[in-house]
Amino acid sequence: MNHGYTKAEMGPEVTAAAGFVSSLLRTRGFLTEQQLQIFSDCLHQALSEHYKDHWFPEKPQKGSGYRCIRINHEMDPIISKVARRIGLNSHHLYELLPRELTMWVDPYEVSYRIGEDVPYVSYTRPKPPRPAVFPPRVTTPHCTARTTF
Repeated sequence: MNHGYTKAEMGPEVTAAAGFVSSLLRTRGFLTEQQLQIFSDCLHQALSEHYKDHWFPEKPQKGSGYRCIRINHEMDPIISKVARRIGLNSHHLYELLPRELTMWVDPYEVSYRIGEDVPYVSYTRPKPPRPAVFPPRVTTPHCTARTTF
């Protein structure tokens, strides 16, 4: 498990994921802006907490299945839990969200698929540059000893 990454380090991706789900809810016009904001904030918090030990920027695909948000015959449990905080039950969610939604929240990328269409990337951020790795310095006698002519 990874204990070294903070919620802030996964913040851009989690913000993108919460914003995307909130935008899907917004399209039906059923919820107020206040409800949508509460939902988005609570989803951001819930995802950050859920992912905290499963975030691997050095290997972004590692843990991808764990971080996947899925709606298909059953509502994703994290979305259900957050929706209850604004008074939405599963029946309402099924009316407001696509019947089939898969969203992968990975370091540096958030992508989704609605139905069986090809995945679509909704958010990316550049990976930080890798630090330069230099070979160890080799000291040879002719570099350290003073030579006189």
